Amino acid sequence: MPLKSFHAFFFIVLVGVIFLAVSFPSFSRDIQFIPIQEIKRGMNGYGKTVFYGTRIENFEVEVIDVVIGKDISRSYIVVKVTDDRLRQLGGISAGMSGSPVYFADKIAGALAYSWETKDNLIGVVTPIEAMFQLWDDPKKAALPPQAHPQSLLYAFGMGERGGERLRQKEQVHFKKVITLPKVFFGGATEPQEGELEPGSAVGVQLIHGDVDVVSLGTLTLRDGSDILAFGHPFLHRGKVSYYLSSMYVNFSLEGKDFPFKVGTPIQPVGIVEEDRGVGITGRLGVMPQVISTHIQINDESKSVTDYHFDIVQDENVVVEFLPEIILDSIDQSLDRQVPGSVRVRLIVEGPRFHFDEDFFWMSKLDVASFTSNSLGNILEDIFKNPFSSIDAKKIDITVFFLSAIREATFKSLHLPVDVKRGGNLKGKVEFNMFREDTKTLDFSITVPANFVSGEADVIARGLSSNQDVSSSPSTSPTDFNSYLQEKVKQLKTNGMVIEVRSKAETSPNENPKTFFSQSISLPFVLDGSFTGSVVIRE
Repeated sequence: MPLKSFHAFFFIVLVGVIFLAVSFPSFSRDIQFIPIQEIKRGMNGYGKTVFYGTRIENFEVEVIDVVIGKDISRSYIVVKVTDDRLRQLGGISAGMSGSPVYFADKIAGALAYSWETKDNLIGVVTPIEAMFQLWDDPKKAALPPQAHPQSLLYAFGMGERGGERLRQKEQVHFKKVITLPKVFFGGATEPQEGELEPGSAVGVQLIHGDVDVVSLGTLTLRDGSDILAFGHPFLHRGKVSYYLSSMYVNFSLEGKDFPFKVGTPIQPVGIVEEDRGVGITGRLGVMPQVISTHIQINDESKSVTDYHFDIVQDENVVVEFLPEIILDSIDQSLDRQVPGSVRVRLIVEGPRFHFDEDFFWMSKLDVASFTSNSLGNILEDIFKNPFSSIDAKKIDITVFFLSAIREATFKSLHLPVDVKRGGNLKGKVEFNMFREDTKTLDFSITVPANFVSGEADVIARGLSSNQDVSSSPSTSPTDFNSYLQEKVKQLKTNGMVIEVRSKAETSPNENPKTFFSQSISLPFVLDGSFTGSVVIRE
């Protein structure tokens, strides 16, 4: 055989071996399917999805190309929807992701996304062989051919501002974020987990209760209690623990940019355990671990509003979504965006963790936004700390709203001429209250017995959100408790610190105390500082 012919023959054989390796990945389940190498251009088939309610219907497709990548996860089938109903609805809708596609009555894969053509009728099907890897070896379920976000996120029970903050996450995590009223269910018979089948509408749900946060898609394949869905990643976070929920499709919209379904979560029916490039997988009848969350809003009219919901036990979900829900809870409870003051209690509990702190915050512009931002900061400090993961089971937030601006500035500081070491330094501070009369506060702090004798400065300093960073320790905390204490200290604004600094020089051989301080809690935010002096006697 001539060398050129041999090379050509060798190349053909090599390509064939690679093609077969891609087309016939090993998997462990006995499921009838049509391999990708048997799918040809021009083949006609059908898909299954829910257009309205919970009823599964067929739609027609035609193969226009089959693309073989370097492995099955990067291979895909391009189809054109030939179904008149979908044409009328504007084409392939977001929310159809995962719709199983069949040729010769055998499953070929999941309709994963549409190419943004004029009519939205061209779609990409993720091969079912690639999705089988979610069951056999999830780490091999690599990136899909199109990597930008494909999931729609629905937030039920969210108002205008909380929803707007969620919409800022678009293009980063989601194709679109839609906020809707909580009562949005169409009233159909609720499907149980045993009734779900390929083509059923399902959701990946992050929050369940008075607020629902969920992404709508379609169930691709079911093997007993195990399911495959979506055909593309949700958040692409690998091993996860999210709710799998049954969904009711309310209607489909053509949309300004692309068509999409609007669906309502019916009930959690299982768990999502893998969120990979070619889809999601999970189990029916098994529920994820969650954080029971309670927000209570109290105002001066004695009105009390409670919100209860469960958040999946994922630190990213807590940090990314809970501050927006807090903002929305306050907005809906107060029904106004106003300045004011709040007292807040935050409790976070788990088997090996307990956090219980009170805060007082004030804003002359928008107290709801200030409160949600501040709580967002401390929640991020807790759940994203650099020391250990937090296995939280409960988050409890209580907010007491005060319409008054509880703020003060220093007017004067009165100190004794001298005080003995080990004795009490008694003083008085006068404050100018915001739009109120002057207030007076008497204080008493104990001077350490080993404090150096002589003249000392006494600084009364208010704590506020604008306190100078120089008051923070110069070294980084070395353990979780000290780290958290420092973070809490930075958010404590309702107080005053009395600092005593000696002016006396000390000998290198001596070890007297030259500085001490004491914090005093106040029912208002205090800005500024005042300095006086006192003589420390033996």
